[in-house]
Amino acid sequence: MAERDGAGSRLADPLEPLTLLLQHLRSSAGGLSEREAARRSQVYGPNELVRRGGTRWPTELARQFTHPLALVLAVAAVLAWVSGSPTPGVAITAVIVLNAGFAFFQEVQAERAVEALAAFLPSHTRVLRDGHPRQAEAVVWSRAM
Repeated sequence: MAERDGAGSRLADPLEPLTLLLQHLRSSAGGLSEREAARRSQVYGPNELVRRGGTRWPTELARQFTHPLALVLAVAAVLAWVSGSPTPGVAITAVIVLNAGFAFFQEVQAERAVEALAAFLPSHTRVLRDGHPRQAEAVVWSRAM
């Protein structure tokens, strides 16, 4: 079954023959026309990557404790305490806390890595418009509010 994007159209496979790839991307060897590029920008928005803004660590850490597996483990811990077995309850609670801490730490490290890699992204690229090469902004970074 072919993968589809959010709009329901088939996603392009970069390993398929160039003619089919250009057909699926609704482009040509001469690139897009200025009019089509403007239309796509209007329909799909700018070529923009959004950074998270502000300090969100309390929310992100809390999200680790409300993960479905963490909730199932919390129920198991409560059942262990209620059944008179505090040792498994303590162990399960420790697992929940350790898992949340490690997951949060990994997420923070991943976000830092993405930010560091963003410095290597080119700010401009060469595109074909109406068959002629020209410079265009490659990716615009913006902050989420």
